[in-house]
Amino acid sequence: RSGCDLKTTTKSGTIIEFAGGARGVLLAWKESTGVVHLTGGKVNIGEPAQGSEEIMTTLASIALYGRILNSRGEPIDGLPVPPVPTEARRTFSEYKGMEERTNQYRALCTGVMAIDFAVPIGRGQTMLFQGTNAANDREHLWPDLLAVRAGPSATEGPELCVCVCSNLEAAEKLRSQLQERGCWERCVIVVPDSSGPGAGMVALNAAVAIAEHAGEKDGEALVLMDLEPMHCVWNVLAGAAGEERRAKGIIVDPKDELWTELEGTVVRESIAERRKFWFALISRASNSKEQGSVSLLVWAWEQSGGLDVRRQKALEQKLQQIEEIPRITEETREKLRKKIKDEAKAEGLHVSIESEEDFVGPSPEVPGLPNWEIEELKSISDGHIILRNVFPDGRWGWCIDPYMSLPRLGTDALHPALVSVEAHKLRLRMLQGRDRADMLGDTIGAPKTLDAEEGLEMNFVDLILDQAAGAPLSVEEQVARLVIISSPNRRPLSAPGSCTTETLQSLAERLLATEAGKRMVSDINSEDGVVTWETNELLAAEVESWGSE
Repeated sequence: RSGCDLKTTTKSGTIIEFAGGARGVLLAWKESTGVVHLTGGKVNIGEPAQGSEEIMTTLASIALYGRILNSRGEPIDGLPVPPVPTEARRTFSEYKGMEERTNQYRALCTGVMAIDFAVPIGRGQTMLFQGTNAANDREHLWPDLLAVRAGPSATEGPELCVCVCSNLEAAEKLRSQLQERGCWERCVIVVPDSSGPGAGMVALNAAVAIAEHAGEKDGEALVLMDLEPMHCVWNVLAGAAGEERRAKGIIVDPKDELWTELEGTVVRESIAERRKFWFALISRASNSKEQGSVSLLVWAWEQSGGLDVRRQKALEQKLQQIEEIPRITEETREKLRKKIKDEAKAEGLHVSIESEEDFVGPSPEVPGLPNWEIEELKSISDGHIILRNVFPDGRWGWCIDPYMSLPRLGTDALHPALVSVEAHKLRLRMLQGRDRADMLGDTIGAPKTLDAEEGLEMNFVDLILDQAAGAPLSVEEQVARLVIISSPNRRPLSAPGSCTTETLQSLAERLLATEAGKRMVSDINSEDGVVTWETNELLAAEVESWGSE
């Protein structure tokens, strides 16, 4: 609790000293209740605490790239400490103001085509990834994101990718994967001091502090992290604040009835507290005017069972709405019920409206985040990428849902080469085509859309939405695929049994081997990375010529 020696104005990251000699790091406040991560000693109930003048810091240096570090920036991989000076940085530093940022973004090319083309990420953004299986995603997908390279117009400073792993064993396994890819020397892994959520939250902030050091050296930095420790810390803090209120005889949070302004939005004060808690980390992503960038790729997984409960409640609401429709016969009402129930049965849902079964959501102990919290995070991040799980036989890869994902940047986040082959127009045709295909039950998008005479074949577009893990595509390979998909000549992919990723891969390799393809590669490797109009014409003519074979 706040008191004479510990104020609610004490900032996160302050070292807290207890009367018995224990020490800890202040993580956050809710009302007059604070949460502290103990770093040493043991605390007894009722023991007084006070804030010190000391602030937690994390060491950062280019010499520490290619190392596994703890939250203080100290190497824990058993290798010698480099004999060079390091910079002590505030672990919980405040995010930059708008006057220090620029809205002139550069593309963060992941090598995952569905992301780079349909849900592009700009350097300096916070992108929220919603995965499907935490263990598989971390093992197979995270190494792909840590292998990204800076693209055209990149700043001249160091490249750095920072990741937070739950323990040293996981960090060593990831290090081996990155060494095999040849990118370990520009990566750093941060490991929490313990398995508790408080240590995890400290590690997340330490990782960002290390990335900010690279950004201030005019570099391009990226941080990859799981947000669950933050979620767990807030649950602990909110629970303690609730107990404190009830001990005072206050049943309802008084801040539920108050309104406040937060980042230009008027929200209930109790919600504002939680959003400020998240903002302190999410907003540390930055694209600086005079320096480099820090990009945050944050991951969340919905709690197991949460989707089933939401689908069941949605079904019950539909059935209830049917009961409330006025002026229809019972026969018509029964037909509507049957239609809804048949659809529900096909999805494996309970269909008995008479059932009194109470479908309760997952308990707080279930790993992952509740859907409402993911939705709240989506509202304060710079974009939302939803992954699907469609790979059979135990394989794993990238399965992006571009129709439900939410990009907040347009062509600013696209590689110049993708813009020059009109990837943004293809994406719009893809979205319009899916709407039409869903309504009419076919697979052809509308013709004469955005100057395209031919309708877009949605089955061809689907070929670029899924990608095996560990097989990133270069910008040249992505451009080749987009040119082929956009072409009105569908013969190579339209033949029976040819609408496959293998066929598209073969066609892309064939295109890259032509004179037009070589010219395209030369254009992309130029200073501006733009595929010229003349090269575009040659590429289109080359693909068109395949139709006469």
